[in-house]
Amino acid sequence: MATAKSFSRKTQQRAIDTRASIKAAGAELFATRGYRATGVRDIADLAKCNQALVSYHFKGKGGLYDEILSDAVAEAQRLARAADLAGSEYPERDLVRILSRAIASQDHLAPMILREQLDPERLLNPDTANTLRSFMALTESVLDALPLDSAARAWDPQIVHLVIVGPLIHFTVARRMRESVAASLNQLTSTPDLNTFTETLAAMLSRALRQAGSTSR
Repeated sequence: MATAKSFSRKTQQRAIDTRASIKAAGAELFATRGYRATGVRDIADLAKCNQALVSYHFKGKGGLYDEILSDAVAEAQRLARAADLAGSEYPERDLVRILSRAIASQDHLAPMILREQLDPERLLNPDTANTLRSFMALTESVLDALPLDSAARAWDPQIVHLVIVGPLIHFTVARRMRESVAASLNQLTSTPDLNTFTETLAAMLSRALRQAGSTSR
């Protein structure tokens, strides 16, 4: 009986490890090659697993792509709960910090999203769009929590969300590129770190959102 339980635990752990390896491989390939140019066989080869396991665990590369995004959404939602976003005095600043940390929670997430924007095959899929809408729900809740005289209460939440996420993604990718080039040339870079950039973006966004004005939608 003990042997059967031990075998079951080992089997479960192997499945967990395999899923993690496939996710890591998928994120890396989506970031470097793009969704369209990445095949299931490529993912399986990098993850060192059977090709059928990609379909078994994620129902193909589309499901894998969406789950990588879903992990970031889940992390943002967890951080929002921990920060008590609804009860914050400046929820818009906390939102920028939350989205920054969620994007940074996966090494390849920022370049993966940026590359997909250049060839948006998967971003146009309804399942992926639903995942991204869940991401945007945090931004909508922040706009609704602003003072009643804030002009931003009439702004499109999608635009506000892109104003936050776009710079964070581009900064993350650009900083890595600068550091890589500087390392190859044995030079130092003067690029600010992610925390400094995040706090600057948070302050700028807060000033813009809290300007008094018309609240009509």
